[in-house]
Amino acid sequence: MHINLQGSKAILRSEMKEKRKLLAPEQVQQAGITIARRLNDLLPVQKARTIMGYAPMQNEVNLESFYEQQHQLGKTILLPRVEGDQIKPVEWQGWPETKVSSFGIREPLGDAYPLAEIDVVLAPGLAFDAGGFRVGYGRGYYDRFLPGLRSHAFKCGICYEFQVVDSVFPHENDVPMHWIVTEKSELVINWDYF
Repeated sequence: MHINLQGSKAILRSEMKEKRKLLAPEQVQQAGITIARRLNDLLPVQKARTIMGYAPMQNEVNLESFYEQQHQLGKTILLPRVEGDQIKPVEWQGWPETKVSSFGIREPLGDAYPLAEIDVVLAPGLAFDAGGFRVGYGRGYYDRFLPGLRSHAFKCGICYEFQVVDSVFPHENDVPMHWIVTEKSELVINWDYF
């Protein structure tokens, strides 16, 4: 039986965007606070010197206060900047030191940071599954970025509980997360990481 994976992913993307659009600002704020608390308790985050996050868009989980807190603890915070068909990790020095991209996402100014020095990646997504696989917006930025990380970089998916689904129809080359954190639960994908 032939399954149209691209069509299935397109339907999943559309459904998740619609559900996320319906979230009230208070729900988005509370989810960000709860997820930040969960992240603070994760050993890889506690041990990390360099954390790559993301600037939220379209009601994605907002971790801005988490970044500020970690930055105050002396950790290096990176955010992605789009360059061509790639995302480059760039050091975040605070929100005034960002510019809005053509996609409407705040991106840090400055030079790209070495991939080999990233300890933790917090990856947003439209959906994740129990295998740790993610589906994003379909442009493949994280699909190209994640394989370039060192093997022991901790990859953590960030999403709302409703964004965890049975399957995101992964490709054989997709890189799974080690962990997924939502406002209601944590999914351990790879205990072997520890």
